[in-house]
Amino acid sequence: MDLPGYEELKRIAESVGNLSGWDFAQVRDERGPMPWEYVDVARRTVSATDEVLDIGTGGGERFLTLAPHFRRGTGTDISPDMIAQARRNASAQRVDNVEWQVTDGHRLAFADGRFDVVLNRHCRVDAAETVRVLRRGGTFITQQVARRNTLNILAAFGWTPESFGADWFQPVEGLAAEFTRLGCRVVARGEYDVRYWFLDVESLLFWLKAVPLPEPFDLEVHWQGVRRILNKHRTGRGIETNEHRELLIVEKI
Repeated sequence: MDLPGYEELKRIAESVGNLSGWDFAQVRDERGPMPWEYVDVARRTVSATDEVLDIGTGGGERFLTLAPHFRRGTGTDISPDMIAQARRNASAQRVDNVEWQVTDGHRLAFADGRFDVVLNRHCRVDAAETVRVLRRGGTFITQQVARRNTLNILAAFGWTPESFGADWFQPVEGLAAEFTRLGCRVVARGEYDVRYWFLDVESLLFWLKAVPLPEPFDLEVHWQGVRRILNKHRTGRGIETNEHRELLIVEKI
């Protein structure tokens, strides 16, 4: 299959638009079997009487799917644009049991012990603040992007996990030790590294434009890297890479 040139890649990149909130619904993808799905884990944890906090909620895309399963929720994000999108999403879906706040996860503006469950997906965690706002017997769940994620995509641009900087990844092993020191019990830890496919070039380019990378994606600068990915990793199933995730569930005791 012929590789697209710069002009064709530019046309595709412009056609897919930009990320709104944290909504990747337009990415067409497949992945290998996973031992868990984050939303399913969260849904099994929350109950109808719970007050739930979601740290780093983005546009609230996943948090809103959980809203029917808890009494009251609060979604926070450090980005005002993300919170504005979350409010629009909640209004469009007629969800009225969730409020939204622009809040730094390292300085949570909530009373001690307010929440029954605290959720976090792909966002750095301040363990002490999280434990402070969690009630005794409450549960904290985090899923983190792990170091081996999309290694071949990074390599096509000359990047490695170290290119993100020392503070980018938050390994679950260290988080588990920190929460234990703060008086929590580790309920579960998990890790998966599975095969992952972008099903078309449009999905790959949308993802590259949307996700945090060691440097902002600029097609003029990075288009040859995109061609290297397509040349080396395009298969009959799609453009192959890997998805590496870690999970931690703790209980405050």
